Amino acid sequence: MKYFLNDPDKWVDTDVLSKSLKLDISTVQRSVKKLHEKEILQRSQQNLDGGGYVFIYKIHSKNQIKNVILKIVQSWADRLGQELEKWENGG
Repeated sequence: MKYFLNDPDKWVDTDVLSKSLKLDISTVQRSVKKLHEKEILQRSQQNLDGGGYVFIYKIHSKNQIKNVILKIVQSWADRLGQELEKWENGG
C-alpha cells in the first residue's frame, strides 16, 4: 500500500509492482486483490494491442479510504457493545 501512497495518481499493473517491490507476482496479485476487495484500490482494465488485457490499479482518495476505515472501526465498536451487553446481562 505504501507504494500506492507515494504516487496516488499513478496507475500500475501487478508486474510493475512485483518488480519494483522485488516480490513474487503471486504474492502481489493476492495482496492487490484483497486491497481492491476492501475498496482501498480501484481497478481498471487495460486492453492490449495483440489481444487480451491486464488490470491496472490506483489507490482511492484519502477521503474514501478514511470512510472505509471509519466503517470498519464502527463495526468493531458495535460488536464490542453487543458483547459487553451480553457480559453485563450474564449471557
